[in-house]
Amino acid sequence: MATITINIDPVFAHLGPLTLRWYGVIMALAVVVGALVFAGQLRKRGIASDHVVAMLVFVVPLGIVGARLFHIIDDFSFYWHHPGQLWTLQLIGLAIYGVLTGGVLGVVIYSRWKKLPVWRVLDCLALAIPVGQIVGRCANIINGDTWGNATRLPWGIVYKNPNALLPANLLGVPTQPTPIYEQLWLLVVIAVLLWAMPRLKTDGMAFLLYLGLYSFGRFFISFERVNNVLFLGLREAQLVALVVFAAVFPVAWWLRRRGRRGGSAAKPMSKAA
Repeated sequence: MATITINIDPVFAHLGPLTLRWYGVIMALAVVVGALVFAGQLRKRGIASDHVVAMLVFVVPLGIVGARLFHIIDDFSFYWHHPGQLWTLQLIGLAIYGVLTGGVLGVVIYSRWKKLPVWRVLDCLALAIPVGQIVGRCANIINGDTWGNATRLPWGIVYKNPNALLPANLLGVPTQPTPIYEQLWLLVVIAVLLWAMPRLKTDGMAFLLYLGLYSFGRFFISFERVNNVLFLGLREAQLVALVVFAAVFPVAWWLRRRGRRGGSAAKPMSKAA
């Protein structure tokens, strides 16, 4: 049976007490790639792209804190018994919906502070986030920290390196390649966004479209993830995905209604802010 074999050590170097992981390097690359896309989208909408660097001062720390909090909630029983592991300098144990929550909060805070059109700025994230996610999931593939169920499918991932972060009993066992499933779904999301964005005439719609599409796919992919079940047989990411997917529709309706009253038409800004 053909499988995908990963035999890369997640740790590539040690500097004194500091452990350097591919995870941190790839996540930093994901931020850079996402920021470049974000800057390009800002320019297209008439907003100065030099806001990006300053915005990252808010976005990155809040994204990390949000991601860590979501991860702790998801695995609360472990951290209840191991409180010393609640916070770590290593960039592991991060949850994507936490990244989105904290990161988007940072963008909103900065946009309000600089008096930028918030929904238009969020639309600029609609492509930047999934592009960054695709890069970032490569870190999970190496790490082995988003492992899936054991599978007999020919495209299962087999982890060989003992430092991989999946349970020891799954080393050498084909598992569902859930990070690759997510990357493939994100490519679909990007394709839909590229088609739809020129046709969306209300600020905020592109961002909501991203949220809805990603949440729809993540809900189903998570059935193959080995995460704690929280409620009604669903995992944390699935419950959040349901809430986000359901919220997209009333928010879109509100934006459209506000747009008809002249409040949020998606027109280019005449002067870079």
